Amino acid sequence: MENNVQTHLTSGQFAKVMGISKDTLFHYDRLGILSPEFKAENGYKYYSINQIDVFKVISILKELEMPLKEIKEYLNKRSPHELIVLLENEEAMLNSKIKQLQKMKSIISEKKRITQAATEIISTDIIIEENNDEFLVITEADPYTNDKSIYDSMIKHEKYLNIYSIDASHTVGWMRDTKRVLANEAFNYDYLFTRVCKKSNYSNFKRKKGTYLIAYHTEGYSSVCDTYDRIINYANDKSIELQGFFYEDVLLDDLSVRGYEEYLIKISVQILKM
Repeated sequence: MENNVQTHLTSGQFAKVMGISKDTLFHYDRLGILSPEFKAENGYKYYSINQIDVFKVISILKELEMPLKEIKEYLNKRSPHELIVLLENEEAMLNSKIKQLQKMKSIISEKKRITQAATEIISTDIIIEENNDEFLVITEADPYTNDKSIYDSMIKHEKYLNIYSIDASHTVGWMRDTKRVLANEAFNYDYLFTRVCKKSNYSNFKRKKGTYLIAYHTEGYSSVCDTYDRIINYANDKSIELQGFFYEDVLLDDLSVRGYEEYLIKISVQILKM
């Protein structure tokens, strides 16, 4: 293309088309990353329409946190082969970022859903609910001695999820063997759990489809046993037989309330058909 000012864009025009400042163009020119196609006798700098695509790729690479120095190195040795290699690497990085963003979106969406549902709960009610199969990743809890044993169990569970890169949008829950609870054994958790999707290769426990008795606890962990007693008394009064595990789910935590004593905890346990 001839160096014709009528068929080229000034620095200001090019910057406006690209939605950037002229200072950015001047900076790229000084670094030798993107220079004007020619300079007129009056000192004006002119860019070709063809340089728009080059600028777009530079912007994408910069957005992907590729240093300007590396972008310049590529441009100095550019070739079809080098471009393919560069784009393949950047495509792989983009796919990884998209996967991470999808995971973050899933966590946010599920947290919003759970929180919204929690605000509509009447916490004094005990309800009976039909649940579908749920697939869990469980890890064994350390014997309960004090708060540290709780933290140690949680850390162990989180490490397990991280080791196997298990994507989970749900918060961690706790399980207690119903037989041990009904036998009035000393308070102890048996497992920690995280829900995963059905297709996960890491699910090692299935919470069975069935009818569940559900109660909510709002007085903090220090008195959570009161709600277990409330469930057991309700079941005894209604001649309901409990089976499997008690499951504890935290519906409202430090993201929405201040401190453990304000948590909303859902406790559920499967029952035999009435």
